[in-house]
Amino acid sequence: MRCIASKCAVVVLLLLSSLAAWSENERPDPQITIHAGLVPWRPAATPAAKYGNLQNLTQEDNGLVGWGSCVPCAGGSSDNATLSSSPFQTSPSVDGSSRDFYINGEAYSDGLWWYKVGPNDAATNFQEDFWLNVAANTESAQALEFDTYQFKGGREYMFGTQCDYASHTWDVWNSEALKWNHTDIPCKKFSPNTWYHLTFNFHRTSPDDYEHYDNLTIVEYNRAGKILARNVYSFNKAFPAQWTPRGWSDDLGVQFQMDIGGAGGQMREWVDEVSLTAW
Repeated sequence: MRCIASKCAVVVLLLLSSLAAWSENERPDPQITIHAGLVPWRPAATPAAKYGNLQNLTQEDNGLVGWGSCVPCAGGSSDNATLSSSPFQTSPSVDGSSRDFYINGEAYSDGLWWYKVGPNDAATNFQEDFWLNVAANTESAQALEFDTYQFKGGREYMFGTQCDYASHTWDVWNSEALKWNHTDIPCKKFSPNTWYHLTFNFHRTSPDDYEHYDNLTIVEYNRAGKILARNVYSFNKAFPAQWTPRGWSDDLGVQFQMDIGGAGGQMREWVDEVSLTAW
């Protein structure tokens, strides 16, 4: 479900020597599946701001930067749920320090977590990059959601995506209609105790104030740290941005959300090496 909360460190990739096998660049290229309509990713033509290792930051949301969470703002049918999140998780982790997200709630209750990096109004291109590992109890999820957002000049650019376990598709948030739109990109359930490396690319345009969903790369690893599959998908979707609620200030950040399915219960996931690059 989509509802927004009143929503820096440069990344340092220091992989533990025991986990060196996780480096994609040190292995021959695996078989890469590129799906029709791909918009090739191009590096930033201007200097980029990179906000890295967000999972390790402990600043609580002070209105401008920091981590926050809520249940009512997540848009579930029930608000009867409890949330928690803790940094510096050593297992599972890619680099020795991940962050977990945990929810325990009734059927169709949702939990939202966000991190604000602070305003960057000049940025028009955005790349969200992170590693994901899920517990077995996420099998009963309704959806797992991953977002990037920018609030600028009274406009809310919400790049919302979710792996919809009900429809088995990747969905994107339609800001004009205020609803999720299915895409033709398949999304199977994430396998428990497996690391996935996800990279999302988005951009906004002016003066039309449209938010553009560009592409998604998913790399799946086995437990030995070898690549099982690498898929690159094109969204090729665009929607007009909405106005921010009165009183909201400019900001930029990322969000993670877990939606419980019809059975209710507990769910847990971990993220590592979370970064947001903007230019």
